Amino acid sequence: MFSKNPFKPLLLVSAITLGLSACNGSDNNEFFTPSQDIDYQQIINEAVEGDLPGVILAIESPEMNFVGSAGVSNLTTLAPMQIDDVMPTGSSGKKATALLVAMLHRDGLLDIDDTIDTWLPDSILSKIENSESITLRQLLNHTAGVYDYLDPASSAQWYDALINDPTSLKTDSFALEFALDKPAYFEPGEGFHYSNTHYLLAGLIMDSVLGEHHSVAMRNRIFIPLGLNHTYYNGLEKDLGSTISGYVIFDEDLEDSKVIYENIGVADAPLVSSVQDMNLLLNAILTDDSIIGEDIRDLLIGENSMVTINSNDSYGLGLFKEAGNGRAAYHHGGDEPGYKTENYHLVNEETTISMFVNCNGYDACISQSQQLMQSIVVSLLK
Repeated sequence: MFSKNPFKPLLLVSAITLGLSACNGSDNNEFFTPSQDIDYQQIINEAVEGDLPGVILAIESPEMNFVGSAGVSNLTTLAPMQIDDVMPTGSSGKKATALLVAMLHRDGLLDIDDTIDTWLPDSILSKIENSESITLRQLLNHTAGVYDYLDPASSAQWYDALINDPTSLKTDSFALEFALDKPAYFEPGEGFHYSNTHYLLAGLIMDSVLGEHHSVAMRNRIFIPLGLNHTYYNGLEKDLGSTISGYVIFDEDLEDSKVIYENIGVADAPLVSSVQDMNLLLNAILTDDSIIGEDIRDLLIGENSMVTINSNDSYGLGLFKEAGNGRAAYHHGGDEPGYKTENYHLVNEETTISMFVNCNGYDACISQSQQLMQSIVVSLLK
């Protein structure tokens, strides 16, 4: 298995025209004028001829609105993938967690620059190194240094727990147990290390502030106002929908991880969603002033909020920023065994992309899905 660190930057190179001829898409798509006369339906149709069970793709720009699907949502029933199918989106949902924290900060219900001992009990704080000096902001921008419960050195324990008990609900408190009493990566504010534990703690802080699980506020403050009608909080709201199957190789066999992942409700990977809703959420954060506004946007991705990772990449609250060759993109993908999510906004092109693949965790799937996303992004660069 693997750690949920979706930071795999795409090379923002000069635009090229892919050598694909335009042709009619299948009945299971909605699209208008394709970019550069490229048939994106044909691209994803060809992708599922390899090792990808199914793909859903949404591209939104001033010149184009494409939504298409290919392949199957279940390898046993061979049910065709549909454009509005939903699945766990992994760490790409961190943007929703960060957005909710920013809203609570704006409304004066918490201060992201307070230390976490303002809200969390000693039973947790005493088991987290440097807890007395970690701020909520540092959790959200991954500069707190808290041990990642999905660190490759110990993630097997987490996955064993899931496999041994697939049907019970696992929330932030359950997942946090796999990170307690572990060494910090560094002193708070002294580095950047992507840690899923940071967002578990943010979820527990919001629960403390709100007096109930933060999934309620996420629905009332984000899902409903933004019209995310195909989105729900994984695990806690699983009665609101049904996810597609996701495939991973386990003990040399291809296994469906759906039953495991529909029972996980954690703030580091909170969302079950559709590709269109993921585009809507990312666009709302980056460009829509009707609900979120510049104050929230500045808190999430303003210049003073971005933490430098390297010469081209930085991280705000819940979003990566990649810049180079005069271009920029905001993104946050998601990786779960069985499910892979890509969610990108190309700033220069005013284009937002979401792609779902219902496999992950083995080389053939990872390689082909990365190549597919790379080709799509390159085809859209102007």
